[in-house]
Amino acid sequence: MFVSAFVSALSLFAVASAQSSASTTSAAASASASVVAIAAAGSSGYSYMGCYNETTEIAGTSGARALSGGKMETGNDTTVAACLQYCGESNYQYAGLEYSKECWCANYLSALSAQLPESNCSLACVGNDTELCGGYLTINLYNLTSKKSSSSGSSSKGAAASVAASSWTNVLGAGVMALTLGAAL
Repeated sequence: MFVSAFVSALSLFAVASAQSSASTTSAAASASASVVAIAAAGSSGYSYMGCYNETTEIAGTSGARALSGGKMETGNDTTVAACLQYCGESNYQYAGLEYSKECWCANYLSALSAQLPESNCSLACVGNDTELCGGYLTINLYNLTSKKSSSSGSSSKGAAASVAASSWTNVLGAGVMALTLGAAL
């Protein structure tokens, strides 16, 4: 009787051990399967342009941003759609997401900002970990391709006149390259 009970107990232990091993393997497989963030295609009239560098640390820029002269918001619920909607409310030409939670809007992109390999924009958005929101000094950039009708807007002359002396501004929306040499246009 004792031997029979001992064999039964060993059998139960073997079954329990096998089940525990299977669930541990399953849990390990689930833990290793991580969410992969991708660059969102765009929405609210914006199309994805790619990953671009920030310009704040380029010598001679005095910390000017790739997207400056617009508006910015940051938060713990940042998503691509929310950023594009935020920038689109004011018909900004460009929307950019940086450092997983920053949303930048502007009508002009600095000529010093260049397209980078997509791998440089590798941080997931804090509000949606399946979307990319730039990286450290890198921006997932979107271009407004279909504007909403609005009575507000900024003039190219006003924007160009505010550019610092001897700096290039790539006015992509108007397809013009302007160089100001200290004289207001």
